[in-house]
Amino acid sequence: MSAFAFIPKAIVTLLGAASLAIFHSSCRTIEPDPEASGVVNQPTFALADLDGDGKISPREMAKFKHQEALAEFDLDDDKQISLEEWKVAKPSSPAGEESFRRLDRDSDGKVTEEEAVLSITEVPAFREGFSRMDRNGDGYLHWEEYAAGDGTSLNVTLFSDAPLPTPIER
Repeated sequence: MSAFAFIPKAIVTLLGAASLAIFHSSCRTIEPDPEASGVVNQPTFALADLDGDGKISPREMAKFKHQEALAEFDLDDDKQISLEEWKVAKPSSPAGEESFRRLDRDSDGKVTEEEAVLSITEVPAFREGFSRMDRNGDGYLHWEEYAAGDGTSLNVTLFSDAPLPTPIER
C-alpha cells in the first residue's frame, strides 16, 4: 500500500474537523443578564417547577425561594431554621425572636419548609407580584408570563426585607 492511500482518509478527517469548528463557532449561548440579580432564567424556571407540569404555582415558587435561602442560612443543613440560625441571619432585627415565634406556627422551635412556604405565600408583595405576572389569571406562572414580567417581585424569603405577615391565630 502506497503512502498516497492515506491521503483521502486524512482529507476526510481534516474536512470533518474543519466543519465541526465552523459549526461550533456559529453557536451562541444567551447568557443571563448579570445585572438582573435574583431573576429566574429558563433552566432555573424548570427547577422551580417542582411537579414538572410546565407552570409554577405560588406554592412552588415560595418553596423554591425558601430552598435558595436555606442554602445560605440553614447552618446545620437540617432543612429547617432554628432560633439560633434566625438570630445569625437577622442579627440586627429588633423583633427577631418575636418574628421567629410568629413563623414557627407549631411552636416546636424550628421553622419548617411548610411553615416557611405558608408565610411567604402570605406576604402581600409576593401575592401581588405573582398576580401581576399571571396574565391569564389561571393561578400559575407559565414561562412566557414569567419572562415578560418582573421576576424580582417574587424574591421573597423569610430573610428578605419584605414584611412578613402575622399568621392567623393557632
